[in-house]
Amino acid sequence: MTDLQRQNWWRQTRWLAVVAAFVALLTLAGCQPAAQPQQSGKINVVATLGFYGEAAQAILENRGNVQTIINSPSIDAESYEPDVKTAKLVAKANVVVENGLGYDSWMDRVVAANEGSGTKTLTIGKLMGKTTGDNPHLWSDPTVMTQVTRRLVQQFSRIEPRHAAEFKRRGAAYEQQLAVLAQTARQIKRHANGQKVAVSEPVFDLALTAMGYRISDGHFAQSIEEDSDPTPADITQLQKQIKHHEIAFFVENTQNSSKNVTAMVNLARQYHVPVVKVTETMPTHQTYRAWMLAQYRQVQRIQEDSHE
Repeated sequence: MTDLQRQNWWRQTRWLAVVAAFVALLTLAGCQPAAQPQQSGKINVVATLGFYGEAAQAILENRGNVQTIINSPSIDAESYEPDVKTAKLVAKANVVVENGLGYDSWMDRVVAANEGSGTKTLTIGKLMGKTTGDNPHLWSDPTVMTQVTRRLVQQFSRIEPRHAAEFKRRGAAYEQQLAVLAQTARQIKRHANGQKVAVSEPVFDLALTAMGYRISDGHFAQSIEEDSDPTPADITQLQKQIKHHEIAFFVENTQNSSKNVTAMVNLARQYHVPVVKVTETMPTHQTYRAWMLAQYRQVQRIQEDSHE
C-alpha cells in the first residue's frame, strides 16, 4: 500500500468525525450529509485561492483532483466563513495550500479539525519567509508562484514518488510560462529610477517594489484596506502628490468603491497622472499569468509614454 493509499484509507474512516463539528450547521440548514464520495487514488488538493489551485493542477493534471475555495472575485477571502462543503474537502485532502499571514486564517481552523490525518499544509507566507504583519498579497510578487510550484512538486513527489518525474516535468513547464513575469518586472525596473507611486490599497505593492518603485502613501492605503477613513493629513498629502506630479502614477484596486479612492482617481485624471487598474482577486476564466501580465504591462506602457 502506497503512502497515498494509506492516507486515503485513513480518511475513509476519519472524515465523518471531522464534519461532525459542522453537524449543527447542517441541522439548522435542514440538510443531510452527502454520501461519502469514493476515493479516486489521486492526490487530493484543496487551495484557498484560485492561482494556487492553478499551479497544483498544472503539476498534477490527471494525477490529482484540485478544489479551490475562493473561486470568484465576488468572494472576500479575508471574511470568508468555511462551511460543511469546505470541511468535507479538507477531510479528504492530501495537501492544503493556503496564503497565510492572516489572509485566509479560516482555513487553519478547518485543518485543525482534521489534525492527525496526515494532510500536508503548504503556507505560502512561511514558504516566502514572511511573518505576521507583512503584506499578505504575496501573489503580485513575480517570483512567488515559481517558489510555490517548486514546493508543490516536492510535496507531490513525496506522496506519489512513482510519478515524481512527471510532476517535475510539468512543474518546469509551468515555471517557464511564469518566467515572463519576472522578465517584465526586470525590464520595468531598468527605467523606474526609484520613482514614487501612490496606491489605493497595498494589493500590488510587492510587484511595484520588484519593479523598482517606492510607495508614497502607505498609511492612506492601509486605511482603505481596513475599511476605515484616511486621516485628513493623509488625504491632503496624497492630493498634493497628485497635483504636483510627485508620483509617477496612481494604482487603483478597482474592486474597492471607496469614495476616497474614487476622489483620488478623479483627481489623478484631472491632473493627468496615469492610473494603473488592478484587482485583488483573479478574474474568472483567466489564468494567473495573463492576469498579472496585463497589470505589469500597464506600468510598462506608462513608462514608454513618459519617454515619448
